[in-house]
Amino acid sequence: MKKGRIFYGWWIVVVTFIANFMSNGMSFYGWNAILPELCRLNNWSRTAVNIAPSLSALGVLAQPFFSRMVLKFGPRRMMLGSVFFSCASYALMARSHSLGLFYAMAAVLYIANVGINGLVPNTAVSNWFERYRGKALGISTSGISLSGAIIPLLLFFLLRHFSLGQATLLNALLSWVLVFSAAVVLMKDHPEEHGMFVDGLEPDAAPVLQSERKVEPCDLSNRELFRSRAFWNIGLAYGLMLPGVVGVMSQLAPRFKDIGFSGQRAMVMMSFAALVGAAGKVLWGWLCDKFDSRKVVSLSILCQLAGLLVLISSRSEGVLAMFIVLFGLGMGGVMSTLPVVAADFFGRNNFAKAYGYIALFLVFQSSGYLMMGGSFDLFGTYNYAYLGFIIFYLIALVLMLTARHPGEISGTGLRHNITS
Repeated sequence: MKKGRIFYGWWIVVVTFIANFMSNGMSFYGWNAILPELCRLNNWSRTAVNIAPSLSALGVLAQPFFSRMVLKFGPRRMMLGSVFFSCASYALMARSHSLGLFYAMAAVLYIANVGINGLVPNTAVSNWFERYRGKALGISTSGISLSGAIIPLLLFFLLRHFSLGQATLLNALLSWVLVFSAAVVLMKDHPEEHGMFVDGLEPDAAPVLQSERKVEPCDLSNRELFRSRAFWNIGLAYGLMLPGVVGVMSQLAPRFKDIGFSGQRAMVMMSFAALVGAAGKVLWGWLCDKFDSRKVVSLSILCQLAGLLVLISSRSEGVLAMFIVLFGLGMGGVMSTLPVVAADFFGRNNFAKAYGYIALFLVFQSSGYLMMGGSFDLFGTYNYAYLGFIIFYLIALVLMLTARHPGEISGTGLRHNITS
């Protein structure tokens, strides 16, 4: 890379940031604004509405298929092909007045979203970075949390001037224009296809980088991957973290409103938590470049645990500020560190395969929505769901701390070499 010239990989980060931002605004954080309105307009219970986001499990189950497709067609084609279906289903979902159609559109949304959120963007970034992978993925995935600071407020404003169907249509159109345009203009699949190199390093810099690289698996078969203790520990740990993240953050504004804050105040407080999460994603990604990723992830779990304890025990705005900082910072580390950990443990060459199968454990996130809806409808509070999440986090902490890199265990049958 010529001195003073920006490495093109950072433009890939820009594209994936936009994709993460808009897709999560529709499929995740937007529920803070539209859930109460859906219940009011259609006389649906919160449990009934929460079945829709729980269908994100279908997107999780589609991850192995998308991992094969992204290897075959590349991130650019996958993003261009997925964004239309994602945006169209989102707009139609909010206009549905029967639960059957509502759930059907939600299912399409979550399956299509795999092409513009998570696996595909993370694969694109991983293709371009190795030495700075944590930082790049941290910035890219910060779009997930930053969407929570902006999209719900945007929807809250739109709903004061437009119907629910009109507001979500405008959001969908904005998402399609931004993601499609960015992918068409800027997305490139691999640096080598365009005469560039990973991290922007010139060939004569390769020996320096080579000496710094970790010993990691090469071309793992499915059997070798599934026999790895790391695969199960990492998958289960993240699978148990996600219910708390999606359960708390998808309905944080309704929680604040339920305990006495105005709708506008509740939305602003939720947005601040998401904003802290965006900063957390960059921080945790950067820390993974510097320290053992297992310890970094474990620290993020402890932050989430402490935040939940504050959320359960207090209704004071001053004390809840501690929750916003602790939980916001901690939950920011979940989706930003998962791709880093997957690449760290299984290597750049195996990233799409390993991430695709590890992501299957994220199906557990659906329980977060159902636990939230059931807790509120049965007991009039989300606290019982929060207690369940605390148990999940404690188990995840143990699993993460006891995860072992394939190279640390002898007799596993895994092959290793230095990544080229």
